Amino acid sequence: YFGILRKRDICYSLILSILHSANLDHQSFLVRDIGFVAGNISHTLGIDFDTWTIQPEVCRYGDSEDPYAFKIAIATIGNSKLELISPTGGESHLNDHLTEKGEGYHHSGIAYSDYGAFEVAKTGLLQQGYLSIQSGKTKAHFEFDYSKLASASMIIELLWVEKMPESDGKILNHQN
Repeated sequence: YFGILRKRDICYSLILSILHSANLDHQSFLVRDIGFVAGNISHTLGIDFDTWTIQPEVCRYGDSEDPYAFKIAIATIGNSKLELISPTGGESHLNDHLTEKGEGYHHSGIAYSDYGAFEVAKTGLLQQGYLSIQSGKTKAHFEFDYSKLASASMIIELLWVEKMPESDGKILNHQN
């Protein structure tokens, strides 16, 4: 009985540490032309976007470890973010998703402030049978993993960011 209680206490502590480290960071929409879409949203909603070109140092898509790249535009709205994402190079899940489903909602991003909690969450999804469809990381800045949650027919991004790299630029609301 006490062995089971200890295991439950450890699991409970682990779950609490993950929950305290995680937050719903962003909703992401896959688009073909980030500049065009971000410009329209910026003008319509009066929000500004920062842009980045992301080329992970370590890439995985299915069984492939070939390099890929994508561009993101992020607008902060309150405590959350709106992310636009578009593939720019190499073969990736993003290319296939655009071909098969077109532009639109792609994933919800859950960010972790603690790398250990990020690793535990990623491992936990795999142990529960969820499929990791694409991942990437850099040594100095971030790591991400897209997992398909079949039960909800959705994609979740688990994300750990130590430091965002320098932004490529901004797409500004011209109404300001």
